Amino acid sequence: MWPWLALLPPAVAVQPSFKELHLELFAKDPDIHHVVQNFSNPYDIRPNFKNYPHSNLLPEFFTEILDILHMEGMPRFIVEVGSLHGHSAIQMATVLDKLQMTEVPILCIDPFTGDTNMWASYQQDQSVGGWVNIIDGRMTVFDQFMANVQFAVNRSVSKHHILPFQATSTVGARWLVQKGFAPDLIFLDSAHELDETYLELSLYFNLLEPGGILFGDDYGWPAVKKDVDRFVEQHNLQFGYENPIDLRIARAQAGATNLIWIMRKAKLAKNATKRAVYRSPDRLLCV
Repeated sequence: MWPWLALLPPAVAVQPSFKELHLELFAKDPDIHHVVQNFSNPYDIRPNFKNYPHSNLLPEFFTEILDILHMEGMPRFIVEVGSLHGHSAIQMATVLDKLQMTEVPILCIDPFTGDTNMWASYQQDQSVGGWVNIIDGRMTVFDQFMANVQFAVNRSVSKHHILPFQATSTVGARWLVQKGFAPDLIFLDSAHELDETYLELSLYFNLLEPGGILFGDDYGWPAVKKDVDRFVEQHNLQFGYENPIDLRIARAQAGATNLIWIMRKAKLAKNATKRAVYRSPDRLLCV
């Protein structure tokens, strides 16, 4: 583990409301000026939910994640690291609304610049170029995200869920530390390059509220699998007695090829000096 990661202080158990997040990020009351609803859309980007082929977070799977956390009164604050066009965030918000959890904020941390594969392949690979749009020398990832989320909010999704935070995962993690905000559910879907996933795991598992869940997709990708396995092994060697990671692997749905990894952080048991490991139902977390 990189030594400088130890500089991050432990997460403080505070879960902000949507309004608190909006005020901290944009210095505006969302009831007066809502950043999503008031998006100006300078390039007139239309909402698009079809072109991007890699959204693997299905409503049924996310519902089961919520079922696991519901027994502990969670989630109260969700962070998504890597949001791209907002498809997964909208899926999560839709499920939350169906469960009458209309006030749970989803903070979407992403620089919205496009990843290595997008920049390297969009001219040669039509499967990539079909969902890449460049205007004024930059990819319009943020504009597409905002157009999609604005459409969803204006149509049906609660306006008290999704907030964009246009920052790198490192900046986002350090901001959460400085504000003392501890998410109890984190969806990590950003870097898929070797060592980048490991770095983000090191940052965001440290921020996770005890008893919370950190999960991500594409465990079948060699770089992701290597970094996830490496992080869990090294963490459990160092902290396994007091704070072990319970890692499970699941399919996005029955018969699916995409694998999702799930980690649950140990939580101090009441009236006990050692930590209790919360294990997730095998009906969900198995391949």
